[in-house]
Amino acid sequence: MENKVIVTLAITTSLIFGSCFNKVIPANNQNQQEILATLNHVHQIDLTNKNNILIDVRTSDEYAEGHLPQSINIDVKNSNFENQIQKLDPKKNYYIYCRSGIRAKLATEKMQEQGLKKVYNFQDGISTYTGKIEK
Repeated sequence: MENKVIVTLAITTSLIFGSCFNKVIPANNQNQQEILATLNHVHQIDLTNKNNILIDVRTSDEYAEGHLPQSINIDVKNSNFENQIQKLDPKKNYYIYCRSGIRAKLATEKMQEQGLKKVYNFQDGISTYTGKIEK
C-alpha cells in the first residue's frame, strides 16, 4: 500500500512538472538568460502589441531563406550587432530565435549586458518550427 502511494505521488509530480515545460514561461531569475519553451509556442506572444518584438538573429542569407512572420533580422555574428541593439527601446519585450537556439542564447546575453531587461530566447529554433514561414 505504501509503495502504491509513493508511485502515485511520483507520477503526479512528474506530470505536474512535465506539463510546465510545454508552456511559454520565462525564468524568474532576471540575471540569467530567460528561456521560452519552444518556437512553436510563438503564437502565444501578442505580436500585434508594438511592445513585443520578434528578432531573428541568424545571417541575412538564412533570414531570406525563410523566417517567422513579423520578425526582424539582426545578425548576432555581425560586427555591427552591438551598435544595432543599442538602438533598441529598453522598455520593449524582445523575443529572440535562431536556427537551433545557440545564437539566440548568445544574443540574449549580449542584449542583457547592454541593459535590455526584457529579452527572452527560445530554447530551440526555426529548425524545429512547424508554423508559417515567410520569404
